Amino acid sequence: MKCIIIGGFLGSGKTTTIRRLVEHLGKQGKKTAVIVNEIGEIGIDGDTISGGKVETREITSGCVCCTLRISLEYTLRNLMESYNPDTIIIEPTGIAFPEQIKNNIEDMGIPGVTFAPIVNLVDAGFLSQKTGELQNFMKYQIGEAEILGINKVELINCEELLEICLLLRKLNQRARMIHFSAWQGGENFNKLLELLCETCKKEKTEDMKNSIQMSEVSAYSSEFEVNSQEIPLEIAVSVSEQILNSIKSRVKELNSEFTGHIKLLFTHKEDLVKGSVTSAHKIPEIEVLKKEKNSQSRIKVLSAVTSVPRDELIKAVDVAISKQLEERQFSFKKVEKNQPGYSQATIIT
Repeated sequence: MKCIIIGGFLGSGKTTTIRRLVEHLGKQGKKTAVIVNEIGEIGIDGDTISGGKVETREITSGCVCCTLRISLEYTLRNLMESYNPDTIIIEPTGIAFPEQIKNNIEDMGIPGVTFAPIVNLVDAGFLSQKTGELQNFMKYQIGEAEILGINKVELINCEELLEICLLLRKLNQRARMIHFSAWQGGENFNKLLELLCETCKKEKTEDMKNSIQMSEVSAYSSEFEVNSQEIPLEIAVSVSEQILNSIKSRVKELNSEFTGHIKLLFTHKEDLVKGSVTSAHKIPEIEVLKKEKNSQSRIKVLSAVTSVPRDELIKAVDVAISKQLEERQFSFKKVEKNQPGYSQATIIT
């Protein structure tokens, strides 16, 4: 069984890349499973991964490279027994250390596991605007990678791309660098997909790090049920944008230079509106996906941002959602999670 670990800081494009990778493997007839790790209590990215038949499991409320290693082992062994995939793709949190995840899996003694080269994605638009020193955990992520994927190159020019390449080469002199747009695809992105089908051997390191402590990221996730029956798609998109802008504005008041990821998922009937904001200087990105018809409309928001008190982040998220739904005169209620954590598998087709 091939294990593919795709790391990268919050908002670097891991989910979009994995969706396309799942489609690529499906065309090859590969039986694929995806493990999505969210630092918050509620999973979001697992709902959006599609393309071929894939079994998706979510591990929430922490990071599989340090605080949730036992949950990861249980999930891997259970997947192999119940589903027996050819390939397992792991999407860790944006603060995780992929090499540490690989080391943990090797220590589990699971027979027949091989590894693709460790990939770390970086957001070209974010790095091109980054004038200060990168945080230590980001340097570790970049330094551990065997492939550095410079994503979202459609947002920058050639001079900025060169500067990013020089910065990354200073932090990692060995990794192969590929620049592409996961959203647009193309020749370079297809080359990345081909490299991920290779098997790589790398000497194990013993340097154990706690990604949550090193990142200084506060995280909070929230879920609301929306009971209103008729919600046009354009209204769902507008509500999503307004919620993201409201959270961003409040977080920016608390930290004018925050980075991180504010993610939203609005499911209504067969529509799935996915939105995100990755820094104080970005506007919300909205994507509309089609899924199987949902019996219950829901809004999920996961926020993980730097240097913001968690109690303030909680208020920012819940107030933004409640206020927008009240203004639209929607009937709604907040979903209380008594025991956040490992969630059961879902089949996405």
